[in-house]
Amino acid sequence: MHFPNASEGNRSNSRRELQVFREATLEERRRYYREEWKLNDVPEFILATIAQREFGFDHRGEGPNDRYNRISTPTQLEGVLINAAPYAAYASISFYERPEKREGWLGAELVFDVDAKDLPLRPCSCSPGEVCELCLGEAKEYIIEVAEILREDFALKELHFVYSGRGYHLRVLDKDVLHMQSPERGSLLDYVAGGVIPEPELLELRRGYPRVFRMRVLRLLSLLNLETLRSGGISLKRADALLNPKMLRRVANELEEAKFTTLKEILGSTGFAKFLELVRRINAEMLDAKVTVDVKRILRLPSSLHSKVSMKCMYIKNIERFDPLKDAVPRFVQERG
Repeated sequence: MHFPNASEGNRSNSRRELQVFREATLEERRRYYREEWKLNDVPEFILATIAQREFGFDHRGEGPNDRYNRISTPTQLEGVLINAAPYAAYASISFYERPEKREGWLGAELVFDVDAKDLPLRPCSCSPGEVCELCLGEAKEYIIEVAEILREDFALKELHFVYSGRGYHLRVLDKDVLHMQSPERGSLLDYVAGGVIPEPELLELRRGYPRVFRMRVLRLLSLLNLETLRSGGISLKRADALLNPKMLRRVANELEEAKFTTLKEILGSTGFAKFLELVRRINAEMLDAKVTVDVKRILRLPSSLHSKVSMKCMYIKNIERFDPLKDAVPRFVQERG
């Protein structure tokens, strides 16, 4: 595990990144849908259920206020996008008998959403609302971990990654989850995010939820800073001791072995309890809970343009190799002066 120094944590955005994250003009939107958008870029799991989904559109950058639309065929979708060149296009995670009225609910995908601009701890110096290569990389690593937990601990298999323009969606389509209601979805969210502190006697168990919580502690170690620790009530003296690179490495090595020995010694019993609560709070902010629990949610349509930042929303076939600053950049951005 690498623990960045102050200069690494504050490196500025590259020119390449700044050229990408600019708002698309109407003409650029028209050009994208006319020249670059392809129906084949819409994932099959959406095309196969297109007549059962509610579609929504944002035409002027004011949010998806054109909702309750039914699109019956892929060809119809193609015509709508090319002719309207919307600021943003959305499709529901739910399936309906009558999507134009959101009636006859048939089930809904289970979705986890991590947005790089909203990460509570970031490995960069982006201003609120901005993203860069570093925080996008952090979001990608996080959503991969969520998928691993769902596979290993819940045996879920129908996992699909989508780049949303400034972060990632993990869309789960296993039959076991499609009819989950909001409380069940919330419980699963708490599990994968590490949103609950395990009981003290279970904290060092090597399997199940305690392992997930330790994974979250381990990930946060490399992002912690003095300000964050102090916000959690950790004393200046103990926070400085923990942030010593030698101590951080020792704590990380022990966590790999399911031990909290050095962390408890550094923080003391009261400080350790405050630290666990800080971790829980940060964990709860890593994923957008509203997206997971809301079965009537609409998400950006994979293949559509995120006009706010001029990036393609993309279905990802290989998450490990995916690089948004190469793979999700429209041609019109590459040709900007």
